[in-house]
Amino acid sequence: MSQNENNIYSIKAGAFAAVELPRITEVRNKEWVAFGANNLFPQALIEYYNTSAMHGTAVDAIVDATKGQGIKDIGDEFVNTNGETMNEVFEKITFDYVLFGSYALNMVWNKEGNKVVEIYHIPVANIRSGKFDEDMNIVEYYYSRDWGNTRKNTPKAFRSFDPTDNRKENSSQIYYCNKYQPGQEYYGLPSYTSALTDIDVDARISRWHSQNLKNGLSPSMFISFRQGVPTPSEREAVYSELTKAYSSEENAGKFFASFSRPGEEPTIQSISSDTDSYYTTLEERISSRVLTAHRISSPILVGIKDASGFSSNADEIKVAYAHFMGTVIRPIQEKLSKSFSYMLKFAGYTFNVDIIPNEILIEETTDEVVTEGNTELKKETKKYE
Repeated sequence: MSQNENNIYSIKAGAFAAVELPRITEVRNKEWVAFGANNLFPQALIEYYNTSAMHGTAVDAIVDATKGQGIKDIGDEFVNTNGETMNEVFEKITFDYVLFGSYALNMVWNKEGNKVVEIYHIPVANIRSGKFDEDMNIVEYYYSRDWGNTRKNTPKAFRSFDPTDNRKENSSQIYYCNKYQPGQEYYGLPSYTSALTDIDVDARISRWHSQNLKNGLSPSMFISFRQGVPTPSEREAVYSELTKAYSSEENAGKFFASFSRPGEEPTIQSISSDTDSYYTTLEERISSRVLTAHRISSPILVGIKDASGFSSNADEIKVAYAHFMGTVIRPIQEKLSKSFSYMLKFAGYTFNVDIIPNEILIEETTDEVVTEGNTELKKETKKYE
């Protein structure tokens, strides 16, 4: 609340900041490169995945289609002493690549340095890049379980993957993979980065409706106090208390109580609005923009039925999935297959990773006996599940 020279008071409104792209900065006295606000941008991406239903479903759909039914022929072979198979490691790096735009592997060499003997997935959200050396090469990567508390979880340095420097203390290395993006020298960004604001809004709307249902009241009100004009500091204190108590989606629907003498009670006027149509339109906009950012052309691929003009769901799914595979999934599979195959060569595998595709519609064939005259004929029928 502010006061002008004519003693006319105005009420200020709270501001909501849009989601900003992460700032990647080389911090003095730190060996690693900061990734976003407080060096926690990957952790923010995890929160978006967990709180936006539309975004989380889109990520899962892309991951499931990309990993398919696993790696052909060699997928069940063990690749580390934890008992993980090649398929299990590949599924994890696929998830990381779709969610974060990058993935990381921990490659462990034998004592002679002539063969990789163990391959581990390492959560890329816990990896931070070292700074470029004088030859513009990244020599080290740093791992911490919690980058929000590096005093307790001290970052550990690993040699970046280098087959020519892989003995003794450098035998355990990190391979970091991301696609080329202009302006991104250290870290990869996910393909849906342009829709982060919409994803954030989706999560906020869900929390807003949840709180309204829990509390059962609307806080959209105009409050007028009639006890005279308080001092500027008193007005600021009242505004701060109201803002803290009732603003943001977490406080939707809360009520408040007033204690005052007769004639001095505050005037409270509800500000009504047609929110039903507003939220319907907003939900459609958010869904459209989130799916567009993931390049999912048909909502039916994430379980949303719309009026498409197809005669059956099966026809629509087939056409949509074929487009989805050609424009989204195969480029990701090619990137992951090429990079993962390259790492496997150092472990003694000499052929490329081939992914077994999913069956989108399970075709079930049955024989139905049909009688024509005195002849019994078998009629083959098909249905999809």
